Amino acid sequence: MANSRQKGNKAELLVAAMLARHTQLPFTQTPGSGSGKIKGDLYIPHKHNIFTIEVKFYRDMAFNHKIFTQKSNNLVVWWNKAIRQAQEMEQEPLIFMKQNYANWYVVTTRRPKKDKRYMHINWLGAYVMNAEKWLENEQIKLTNGDRFLKPWEPDPEWQLTNS
Repeated sequence: MANSRQKGNKAELLVAAMLARHTQLPFTQTPGSGSGKIKGDLYIPHKHNIFTIEVKFYRDMAFNHKIFTQKSNNLVVWWNKAIRQAQEMEQEPLIFMKQNYANWYVVTTRRPKKDKRYMHINWLGAYVMNAEKWLENEQIKLTNGDRFLKPWEPDPEWQLTNS
């Protein structure tokens, strides 16, 4: 049986492959597993990423009646962490989550426009839906191009306009 690090690493690689298949962009794992300057689990190197992407693969997501109990619900904890990290990166939070023997789901702040099969969790400000369908139908833009966001460095454009 694989340990949790191996399972997490495999999950990140699976989501990176899914994202690359749908977007033709080279997603890779974040250096230091998001513990460094770049937050999240996956990103596109040398691009301005729009999302801070977290990947979760657990035996049980506890995506059930426990959604109303903040202390015992994984999604609530994951979503709060994703929001904090995204704010640090000046990006939007995005979670890809899966439990054993189930499909991948995505959690986002963006309301799906084309696919009507989603769940809105109003008090979290989150929408949950099948990840493959979200990528196929919503055609989400995941990068703003070649300008790589480095929140730990001064923004040269801001300095030029505010000097």
